[in-house]
Amino acid sequence: MKRQQIIIIVLAVLSVAGLYSLPGIVVDNNEDEPQGFADASTGNTGISHSAEIPSEVLPRVNKWKSELLAGTMMTDNEAALDSLMHVFQSVNKYDSAAHYAGLYAQSYPEADHWRKAGNAYFEAFNFAVDEAKTQELASQATGYYNKILEAGLNDLGVKNNLAMIMVNTTNPMRGIMMLREILTEDPENEKALYNMGVMSIWSRQFEKALERFEKLVSIYPNHLEGNFYLGLSCFETGDLEKAKLQFEKVKQMDSNEAVLQAVDEYLGRIEVKN
Repeated sequence: MKRQQIIIIVLAVLSVAGLYSLPGIVVDNNEDEPQGFADASTGNTGISHSAEIPSEVLPRVNKWKSELLAGTMMTDNEAALDSLMHVFQSVNKYDSAAHYAGLYAQSYPEADHWRKAGNAYFEAFNFAVDEAKTQELASQATGYYNKILEAGLNDLGVKNNLAMIMVNTTNPMRGIMMLREILTEDPENEKALYNMGVMSIWSRQFEKALERFEKLVSIYPNHLEGNFYLGLSCFETGDLEKAKLQFEKVKQMDSNEAVLQAVDEYLGRIEVKN
Protein backbone atom coordinates (compact mmCIF):
# COMPACT_ATOMS: atom_id res chain seq x y z
CA MET A 1 0.00 0.00 0.00
CA LYS A 2 1.31 3.43 -0.91
CA ARG A 3 2.33 5.83 1.85
CA GLN A 4 -0.25 8.47 0.87
CA GLN A 5 -3.00 5.88 0.95
CA ILE A 6 -1.97 4.54 4.34
CA ILE A 7 -1.71 7.95 5.98
CA ILE A 8 -4.94 9.28 4.48
CA ILE A 9 -6.75 6.16 5.66
CA VAL A 10 -5.43 6.67 9.18
CA LEU A 11 -6.53 10.30 9.15
CA ALA A 12 -9.99 9.46 7.90
CA VAL A 13 -10.41 6.65 10.40
CA LEU A 14 -9.16 8.50 13.44
CA SER A 15 -11.16 11.60 12.59
CA VAL A 16 -14.41 9.70 12.76
CA ALA A 17 -14.98 7.39 15.70
CA GLY A 18 -11.91 5.32 16.32
CA LEU A 19 -10.10 2.71 14.34
CA TYR A 20 -11.94 0.21 12.24
CA SER A 21 -11.50 -3.44 11.32
CA LEU A 22 -10.44 -6.51 13.27
CA PRO A 23 -12.49 -5.60 16.36
CA GLY A 24 -12.19 -9.03 17.91
CA ILE A 25 -8.55 -9.75 17.17
CA VAL A 26 -5.87 -9.79 19.82
CA VAL A 27 -2.65 -9.45 17.91
CA ASP A 28 -0.31 -11.08 20.37
CA ASN A 29 -2.05 -14.11 21.75
CA ASN A 30 -0.99 -17.74 21.66
CA GLU A 31 -4.09 -19.44 20.33
CA ASP A 32 -3.62 -22.40 18.05
CA GLU A 33 -5.03 -21.77 14.61
CA PRO A 34 -5.51 -24.03 11.59
CA GLN A 35 -2.41 -24.31 9.46
CA GLY A 36 -2.05 -23.91 5.72
CA PHE A 37 -2.93 -21.29 3.19
CA ALA A 38 -6.15 -20.47 1.45
CA ASP A 39 -6.63 -22.37 -1.78
CA ALA A 40 -6.79 -20.40 -4.98
CA SER A 41 -6.60 -21.25 -8.63
CA THR A 42 -4.20 -19.41 -10.91
CA GLY A 43 -6.00 -20.46 -14.03
CA ASN A 44 -7.43 -17.94 -16.47
CA THR A 45 -10.36 -16.84 -14.31
CA GLY A 46 -13.10 -14.47 -15.30
CA ILE A 47 -11.52 -11.51 -13.49
CA SER A 48 -12.08 -8.49 -15.65
CA HIS A 49 -9.29 -5.97 -15.90
CA SER A 50 -9.51 -2.31 -16.78
CA ALA A 51 -10.95 -1.86 -20.25
CA GLU A 52 -10.75 1.91 -20.43
CA ILE A 53 -7.21 3.12 -21.06
CA PRO A 54 -6.41 6.86 -21.13
CA SER A 55 -5.81 7.97 -24.70
CA GLU A 56 -2.43 9.48 -23.87
CA VAL A 57 -0.97 6.11 -22.89
CA LEU A 58 -2.81 3.94 -25.40
CA PRO A 59 0.02 4.08 -28.00
CA ARG A 60 2.49 2.77 -25.41
CA VAL A 61 0.08 0.05 -24.33
CA ASN A 62 -0.34 -1.05 -27.95
CA LYS A 63 3.41 -0.93 -28.58
CA TRP A 64 4.30 -3.20 -25.66
CA LYS A 65 1.36 -5.53 -26.25
CA SER A 66 2.49 -5.99 -29.86
CA GLU A 67 5.94 -6.99 -28.60
CA LEU A 68 4.57 -9.24 -25.86
CA LEU A 69 1.90 -11.06 -27.86
CA ALA A 70 2.11 -12.93 -31.14
CA GLY A 71 -1.54 -13.23 -32.01
CA THR A 72 -3.03 -14.83 -28.93
CA MET A 73 0.27 -16.40 -27.85
CA MET A 74 2.50 -14.94 -25.15
CA THR A 75 6.09 -14.47 -26.30
CA ASP A 76 9.11 -14.96 -24.05
CA ASN A 77 9.76 -11.23 -23.69
CA GLU A 78 9.83 -10.26 -20.03
CA ALA A 79 11.17 -6.78 -20.82
CA ALA A 80 8.02 -6.07 -22.85
CA LEU A 81 5.89 -7.40 -19.99
CA ASP A 82 7.66 -5.14 -17.50
CA SER A 83 7.19 -2.13 -19.77
CA LEU A 84 3.51 -2.90 -20.31
CA MET A 85 2.96 -3.35 -16.57
CA HIS A 86 4.73 -0.06 -15.89
CA VAL A 87 2.44 1.80 -18.28
CA PHE A 88 -0.67 0.33 -16.65
CA GLN A 89 0.60 1.06 -13.15
CA SER A 90 1.45 4.64 -14.08
CA VAL A 91 -2.26 5.27 -14.72
CA ASN A 92 -3.46 3.22 -11.75
CA LYS A 93 -4.62 0.26 -13.83
CA TYR A 94 -3.15 -2.23 -11.37
CA ASP A 95 -5.59 -4.96 -12.31
CA SER A 96 -4.50 -4.80 -15.95
CA ALA A 97 -0.84 -5.02 -14.96
CA ALA A 98 -1.68 -8.08 -12.86
CA HIS A 99 -3.71 -9.62 -15.69
CA TYR A 100 -0.75 -9.67 -18.06
CA ALA A 101 1.71 -10.73 -15.37
CA GLY A 102 -0.60 -13.66 -14.66
CA LEU A 103 -0.85 -14.64 -18.31
CA TYR A 104 2.93 -14.53 -18.56
CA ALA A 105 3.36 -16.70 -15.46
CA GLN A 106 0.93 -19.24 -16.91
CA SER A 107 2.89 -19.36 -20.17
CA TYR A 108 6.33 -19.47 -18.50
CA PRO A 109 5.81 -21.04 -15.08
CA GLU A 110 8.75 -20.42 -12.78
CA ALA A 111 9.24 -18.88 -9.35
CA ASP A 112 10.25 -15.39 -10.49
CA HIS A 113 7.22 -15.14 -12.75
CA TRP A 114 4.86 -16.45 -10.06
CA ARG A 115 6.30 -13.87 -7.68
CA LYS A 116 5.84 -11.07 -10.19
CA ALA A 117 2.26 -12.09 -10.84
CA GLY A 118 1.53 -12.55 -7.14
CA ASN A 119 2.97 -9.14 -6.31
CA ALA A 120 1.00 -7.50 -9.13
CA TYR A 121 -2.25 -9.07 -7.96
CA PHE A 122 -1.41 -8.12 -4.36
CA GLU A 123 -0.92 -4.49 -5.40
CA ALA A 124 -4.22 -4.55 -7.30
CA PHE A 125 -5.87 -6.10 -4.25
CA ASN A 126 -4.60 -3.25 -2.07
CA PHE A 127 -6.19 -0.65 -4.33
CA ALA A 128 -9.44 -2.47 -5.13
CA VAL A 129 -12.70 -1.06 -3.76
CA ASP A 130 -15.36 -3.45 -5.02
CA GLU A 131 -15.69 -6.31 -2.54
CA ALA A 132 -16.17 -9.08 -5.09
CA LYS A 133 -13.18 -7.96 -7.13
CA THR A 134 -11.10 -7.60 -3.97
CA GLN A 135 -11.77 -11.23 -3.13
CA GLU A 136 -10.93 -12.37 -6.67
CA LEU A 137 -7.66 -10.44 -6.71
CA ALA A 138 -6.75 -11.83 -3.29
CA SER A 139 -7.45 -15.34 -4.54
CA GLN A 140 -5.21 -14.88 -7.57
CA ALA A 141 -2.34 -13.43 -5.51
CA THR A 142 -2.68 -16.27 -3.00
CA GLY A 143 -2.57 -18.88 -5.75
CA TYR A 144 0.68 -17.57 -7.21
CA TYR A 145 2.27 -17.14 -3.80
CA ASN A 146 1.34 -20.68 -2.80
CA LYS A 147 3.11 -22.01 -5.89
CA ILE A 148 6.33 -20.41 -4.63
CA LEU A 149 5.99 -21.90 -1.16
CA GLU A 150 4.93 -25.29 -2.51
CA ALA A 151 8.12 -25.28 -4.56
CA GLY A 152 10.02 -25.25 -1.26
CA LEU A 153 11.15 -21.61 -1.38
CA ASN A 154 11.16 -19.87 1.99
CA ASP A 155 10.31 -16.40 0.71
CA LEU A 156 9.51 -14.17 3.69
CA GLY A 157 8.31 -11.37 1.43
CA VAL A 158 5.74 -13.72 -0.05
CA LYS A 159 4.71 -14.88 3.42
CA ASN A 160 4.29 -11.27 4.56
CA ASN A 161 1.95 -10.51 1.67
CA LEU A 162 0.02 -13.74 2.17
CA ALA A 163 -0.41 -12.85 5.83
CA MET A 164 -1.84 -9.46 4.95
CA ILE A 165 -4.24 -11.00 2.47
CA MET A 166 -5.48 -13.35 5.18
CA VAL A 167 -5.79 -10.54 7.71
CA ASN A 168 -7.92 -8.53 5.30
CA THR A 169 -10.07 -11.38 3.98
CA THR A 170 -11.13 -14.70 5.45
CA ASN A 171 -8.53 -15.79 8.02
CA PRO A 172 -7.18 -12.85 10.03
CA MET A 173 -5.86 -14.86 12.98
CA ARG A 174 -3.90 -17.19 10.68
CA GLY A 175 -2.41 -14.12 9.01
CA ILE A 176 -1.29 -12.72 12.34
CA MET A 177 0.17 -16.09 13.31
CA MET A 178 2.15 -16.10 10.06
CA LEU A 179 3.56 -12.65 10.82
CA ARG A 180 4.65 -13.89 14.25
CA GLU A 181 6.28 -16.93 12.63
CA ILE A 182 8.23 -14.63 10.31
CA LEU A 183 9.48 -12.60 13.28
CA THR A 184 10.49 -15.77 15.09
CA GLU A 185 12.62 -16.69 12.10
CA ASP A 186 13.83 -13.15 11.40
CA PRO A 187 13.26 -10.80 14.38
CA GLU A 188 14.36 -7.77 12.35
CA ASN A 189 12.18 -8.43 9.33
CA GLU A 190 11.11 -4.99 8.14
CA LYS A 191 7.77 -5.92 6.59
CA ALA A 192 6.66 -8.15 9.45
CA LEU A 193 7.53 -5.58 12.11
CA TYR A 194 5.63 -2.94 10.20
CA ASN A 195 2.62 -5.16 9.52
CA MET A 196 2.41 -6.33 13.13
CA GLY A 197 2.56 -2.72 14.24
CA VAL A 198 -0.29 -1.83 11.90
CA MET A 199 -2.30 -4.81 13.17
CA SER A 200 -1.78 -3.59 16.72
CA ILE A 201 -3.10 -0.16 15.75
CA TRP A 202 -6.11 -1.66 14.00
CA SER A 203 -6.96 -3.62 17.15
CA ARG A 204 -6.27 -0.54 19.35
CA GLN A 205 -3.33 -2.17 21.15
CA PHE A 206 -1.34 1.04 21.14
CA GLU A 207 1.24 -0.04 23.72
CA LYS A 208 2.08 -3.04 21.56
CA ALA A 209 2.11 -0.85 18.46
CA LEU A 210 4.52 1.51 20.21
CA GLU A 211 6.85 -1.39 20.91
CA ARG A 212 6.73 -2.61 17.31
CA PHE A 213 7.34 0.77 15.73
CA GLU A 214 10.10 1.73 18.17
CA LYS A 215 11.94 -1.43 17.15
CA LEU A 216 11.22 -0.85 13.47
CA VAL A 217 12.61 2.69 13.37
CA SER A 218 15.59 1.74 15.53
CA ILE A 219 16.59 -0.73 12.80
CA TYR A 220 15.25 1.23 9.80
CA PRO A 221 15.44 4.89 10.85
CA ASN A 222 14.28 6.20 7.46
CA HIS A 223 11.08 4.15 7.35
CA LEU A 224 8.53 6.91 6.72
CA GLU A 225 5.36 5.05 7.64
CA GLY A 226 7.05 3.50 10.68
CA ASN A 227 8.04 6.93 11.96
CA PHE A 228 4.54 8.26 11.33
CA TYR A 229 2.89 5.39 13.15
CA LEU A 230 5.36 5.69 16.01
CA GLY A 231 4.17 9.26 16.47
CA LEU A 232 0.56 8.08 16.30
CA SER A 233 1.25 5.38 18.91
CA CYS A 234 2.88 7.92 21.22
CA PHE A 235 -0.14 10.19 20.76
CA GLU A 236 -2.61 7.41 21.57
CA THR A 237 -0.66 6.28 24.65
CA GLY A 238 -0.57 9.83 26.01
CA ASP A 239 3.08 10.72 25.46
CA LEU A 240 2.28 13.97 23.68
CA GLU A 241 5.75 15.46 23.89
CA LYS A 242 7.33 12.44 22.25
CA ALA A 243 4.53 12.35 19.70
CA LYS A 244 5.18 15.99 18.81
CA LEU A 245 8.89 15.36 18.34
CA GLN A 246 8.15 12.32 16.22
CA PHE A 247 5.68 14.11 13.96
CA GLU A 248 8.09 17.00 13.52
CA LYS A 249 10.71 14.47 12.49
CA VAL A 250 8.33 13.02 9.89
CA LYS A 251 7.80 16.50 8.43
CA GLN A 252 11.54 16.72 7.84
CA MET A 253 11.57 13.32 6.14
CA ASP A 254 8.99 13.94 3.43
CA SER A 255 7.35 16.92 1.74
CA ASN A 256 4.46 14.94 0.27
CA GLU A 257 1.19 16.81 0.71
CA ALA A 258 -0.68 13.84 2.16
CA VAL A 259 2.09 13.19 4.68
CA LEU A 260 2.18 16.83 5.76
CA GLN A 261 -1.62 16.93 6.05
CA ALA A 262 -1.61 13.88 8.31
CA VAL A 263 1.20 15.22 10.48
CA ASP A 264 -0.33 18.68 10.81
CA GLU A 265 -3.63 17.11 11.84
CA TYR A 266 -1.95 15.40 14.77
CA LEU A 267 0.22 18.37 15.70
CA GLY A 268 -2.99 20.41 15.87
CA ARG A 269 -4.55 17.85 18.18
CA ILE A 270 -1.49 17.92 20.39
CA GLU A 271 -1.73 21.71 20.68
CA VAL A 272 -5.37 21.42 21.71
CA LYS A 273 -4.59 18.79 24.35
CA ASN A 274 -1.73 20.88 25.77
